[in-house]
Parts: sequence; structure tokens; C-alpha cells
Amino acid sequence: MIPQFTPDHSPAESGRVHDGNYLDDLRYSIRISVWVRWFVVIAWLVQLNYRANFDHPSYFAHTLFAVLALALNWYIHYRIETDQTVTWRWALVLSVVDAAGITAGLAISGGFSNTLFVLYYPALAMFAVVFTSFRLSLAAVTLVAFVYATLSLVIAPGLEFGIKEEKVLFTRIVGMYAVVAAVNLVSRYERVRRREAVEREQELQRERIEMSQTIHDTMAQSTYMIGLGLETMREIAESRNEEDQDQLIARIEATHGLSRSMMWALRHSIDIGSIFEGRELNRVLRSHASTFTTITSIPAELVQTGEEPYLPAVTRGLLFSIAHNAMTNALRHANADRVTLALDFREDQLQMSIADNGIGLPDDYASRGHGFRNMQVDAGRLGGSLEATPGDSGRGTTVTCEVPYNANRGGM
Repeated sequence: MIPQFTPDHSPAESGRVHDGNYLDDLRYSIRISVWVRWFVVIAWLVQLNYRANFDHPSYFAHTLFAVLALALNWYIHYRIETDQTVTWRWALVLSVVDAAGITAGLAISGGFSNTLFVLYYPALAMFAVVFTSFRLSLAAVTLVAFVYATLSLVIAPGLEFGIKEEKVLFTRIVGMYAVVAAVNLVSRYERVRRREAVEREQELQRERIEMSQTIHDTMAQSTYMIGLGLETMREIAESRNEEDQDQLIARIEATHGLSRSMMWALRHSIDIGSIFEGRELNRVLRSHASTFTTITSIPAELVQTGEEPYLPAVTRGLLFSIAHNAMTNALRHANADRVTLALDFREDQLQMSIADNGIGLPDDYASRGHGFRNMQVDAGRLGGSLEATPGDSGRGTTVTCEVPYNANRGGM
């Protein structure tokens, strides 16, 4: 899964994004457990009062535990519905009360011979929903199984524990482990899906912000400069002064360059749509290179080595943005007449490089504008690295991004 860090957040803000996701997951899980607990406890009360023997000494104790569980569950539900803070400690208290109430009920009602043990299963399932740590869930079910086994062996009036009873007890305990394992795995899977959905939405939001910044910083300014250039050219043309012809040609060339640069900037927003439609990275970049040649008249080609593995949309989108920014630098600053993109899909990592034969890197290239900085941030979000190296004799530039597959095993 891709780490939650964007250029729009400081590390502290990134931590708050993580905390917000965790708290949302926790609140959602506790909400589920609260609703399940309503059903179980109310059903318990109905069962207690169906043809109940009100004089039986265990009736009052069972009712007291059920009312206590209802009161605590109502309080937690109230906090959730009123958007008050609900931490994992509240969930732990609920689980402890569940286990204690069921155990006390078994102790009062005869231990092994009483069917009240079945309530352990939803109680453990609710614990596994909230606490998705498999080790913690395993520890909880082991503790409950130990208490129940001890209770069954100690409190069994008139019951001789033979092989049959031992097998039944073993089956019940195995059932506890099976319920916890199944619910824990499903719960973790659902949380991963929810977090991936949140991350996709955050990535789309980041794309919207970057698009807005691009329009503001590049396209709007370029449009203004094109308009200004056209006005100047009209004035020069109307003067019919032969001495101004060279200036007119220079203005035309500059305006053409601006329009070409703006058209290329627009292609990022257009072509990245293919990424989110599900197309492979190599196909989108190959088409992008062809468009680059059409717009700029600079030959560009894609060279691929190896077969592209499955890459999620977010990963492909970030790699596409890196390639687009590098090609933009080649157009605007490098004065290049050829660009080569290379995709090398290796066994443990992918390497993408964008090379041009332009004028090379200035000494302060890293601090100029936002292009290189944005490429580094995108590579870092993928758990990879990015570097720019000059070509032979100082001419040309190669931007290389390497992303280990295992750095994003959950997402890649």
C-alpha cells in the first residue's frame, strides 16, 4: 500500500492523515460490534424471560449482567452517534464485560452442561472485528478458552468427564479459534479495502489540486502571454515597417513555443485518464510519447524490457506523472531534439528512465521550479528513488526512477 504522504502535507500532517484513517476504522468497527451486541443481549434477555422461573437463583444474576451490558452498550452507542471520541479502550472494556458476563453466567448455571457458552462465539467475533491484530485476537481467544476449559472441568455437578465430554469440549474450543481466525481475516481484508478506497480518493484529490496549480501557474500564464504576443504582432504588422519584420518573426516563434508548451501541459490531464481506465503503463506512455512528437515535433519513443506486472492505478499514475514532468523539462529547458523513454521490468523492481540529448543540467537544477521536486516526491510515495544524471560530455539528461516491488507489496 502506498504511504500517505503528499507534497501538500508536512510529515506532521501526514501523521494526522494516518491517525484519521485509524480512528475512522476503529469507529466503524466499534459501531458494528455495538449493533451485534444489541441483538445478542436483547436475545439473551428474551431467552431468560421465556417461560422463566423467576424464583431460580440464577435468574437475577443473569438479568443483572444483561442489563449492565445493555447500559454500557447504550453509552458507547451514544458516544458514537454524538461524534464523541471512542478509543480502543472502550472497545476493550466492552469485550471484557462480555467475557466476564458469559463466564459468570456459566459459573452460576452449571458450567459445561449449560448452552450459555455459545455466547462466547459472537463475543470473540466482535473482539476480532475491532482488534484486527491476529496476535491480539489469538491471545484473547486463548485466554477465553483456558477460562472456559477450567470452568467446565471444575464446575460440573453430577457430570463425569469422560472421552465424550472431552471431545465436545475440544470441539467447542476449536470452534472459538475458527470463529476468531475467520472474522479477523475478513475484518482485516475489509479494512484494507476501505483504506485503499480512502487512499484512492486522496490521490484523486491530490491530482485535482495539482491540476489546479498547473492551470494557475502554467496554463493561465501561458494563455496571457500568448494573448499579449498576438496583440504585439498585430501592432507590428499594422506598422508595415520592414525593420520590424525580424521582431515580428521572433514574436511569432515565441508565441508558437508558448502554445506548444501549453498544449503539452494539457496532455497530462487528458492522457492520465487512460491510467484510471485501467490501461497498462507502457501503453499509456507509448501513446504519450507519440503525442509529444506530434505537438512538439521532437521525436520521442518508448523502449520496454520485460513484461509489465500488475500495477495499481495509483502507482501507474505517479510513474506517468514523473515521465510527463521529465518530458516537460526536456521541452522547456533542455532544447533537445530527441527524447527516449525506457521501461525495464525486472524481477524485483521496475526502472523507468527518460533521456534527452539537450543542453544538460544546470548546477542549480534541483532548486529551479517545482518539477524535479515533484518527481522526487512522487518517487518517494512509491517507496522508490529518483535521480537526474548528465549525459556524456555534459550534454543531455537522464532522469531515472527505481521502484522495488516489495516496497509496495500491499499496493503493487
